[in-house]
Amino acid sequence: MPESISISFPHLGIALENLKNSFSVFGIDVAYYGLIIGIGMLTAMMLAFHDARVSGQKVDDYLDLALFGIIFGIAGARIYYVIFEWDYYKNNLDEIFNLRKGGLAIYGGIITGVIVCIILAKIKKLSLWKMTDTGAIGLITGQMIGRWGNFFNREAYGGDTDSLFAMRININDPNVSVIVQDNVTVINDSYIQVHPTFLYESFWCLCILILIQLFKRKKKFEGEVFLWYITAYAFGRFFIEGLRKDQLLIGNTKIAVSQLLSAVLFVLGITLIFANRIRISRNLKPVLVGKAVTEKNAGYFSKELWKTVKFAEHAHKNQKWKLSDGTDISYFQGHLMGVYHILQKENVADMEMLETALLHDILEDTCTQYEELEKRFGKQVAENVRWLTRTKEISYEAYIDALILNGSDVALIVKLADRLHNITNLMNLGSEEWHLKKTGQAKYMIEKISQHEVMERYAELKNRLLEQISSEVHRLQEMGEAVRE
Repeated sequence: MPESISISFPHLGIALENLKNSFSVFGIDVAYYGLIIGIGMLTAMMLAFHDARVSGQKVDDYLDLALFGIIFGIAGARIYYVIFEWDYYKNNLDEIFNLRKGGLAIYGGIITGVIVCIILAKIKKLSLWKMTDTGAIGLITGQMIGRWGNFFNREAYGGDTDSLFAMRININDPNVSVIVQDNVTVINDSYIQVHPTFLYESFWCLCILILIQLFKRKKKFEGEVFLWYITAYAFGRFFIEGLRKDQLLIGNTKIAVSQLLSAVLFVLGITLIFANRIRISRNLKPVLVGKAVTEKNAGYFSKELWKTVKFAEHAHKNQKWKLSDGTDISYFQGHLMGVYHILQKENVADMEMLETALLHDILEDTCTQYEELEKRFGKQVAENVRWLTRTKEISYEAYIDALILNGSDVALIVKLADRLHNITNLMNLGSEEWHLKKTGQAKYMIEKISQHEVMERYAELKNRLLEQISSEVHRLQEMGEAVRE
């Protein structure tokens, strides 16, 4: 093998010359391994953030997950690797913190990432399993890209082979120090010809990512996408690990820890998937995972709703919404999405209702005109939004009376969800006078709408929303009494 050839795939006619594992920027060496890991992380964040948006979640929550997950994930991946290579590191302690040569175990990163997700979901009071579903998309993407760091380091390869994808590595390459694993044949004192297991795993991760993106809307319970990911990855990793010659072994045994863990995760994952799908088909609650969902209420926007989301988000650009703790976020995420979620979880919520929820404040708070709404979303949605728009010239009471008299049942239900979201999230803000004003408005709405009949399919939802608003009014009144005392 010519010295100038660093890596080749002889059966594919590919040869790479003078392939270094780092490059220099202003005299500072930058390892391709670290660069590729970084690219993998950024791409993973982009896909996870996109999934959060199209499933109606807050991207900021996943930014927090990414920041803490990456920091502790790298630490976990390194600790995992060092533990199973302790015979080497106990005599080379200074090497523990040297990541430039590789040495990150994916399973260690996954385990730590899940722990971070559990803690974050607890602190933010979010659905853990819904977060793991979105996080899985980021994880598999990062793994898919990150494996190419092993390519530049000439590591994580398998045993001897003459298969179609056989990879030759020049062991005398002056650009990088190649470590020849045990039981790998050196040919002509020049090169090794081995399985490119990094390539197999990267391709397997790509297949998993594609399947997840195609079928994620078909999940039957929160957490199922994460189980798809961990089960499929474990299945492939079990066989790929069997080809590798740099396995992390358990103590002095010949058992590869990643193969053992993969087998356990595969059995656990496949059991949870099928057991919970069977339970849901029998109208039983799923166990050890999140709540049951259907394609309608799984949280993902349809193409039509996604267009509505983008339109409303752009229209309300730069507008802020104050959370109950006093912090500001975008008005779209803080309020419009809050109202949307109240209705989205209800199986009776249809496209007209959800579009109306996302657009209900747009004529009042933005420069959008009625004609544009009618052109984009149809006359019925535009009419709903028009009757949900209160002008400053009329009192709140007159506005509610007009809505009941002229508005559709859909508009009325959206208004109830809007009031519930307002009173729930703003109850800790404002003065006593403000509280009295809001409770007075809510009481008037409860009294008037309670007496108004809606079509049968919305009647139960109307009553549930009224009960929740009444409960929040009671809490506001108690707060007011506590302040006065």
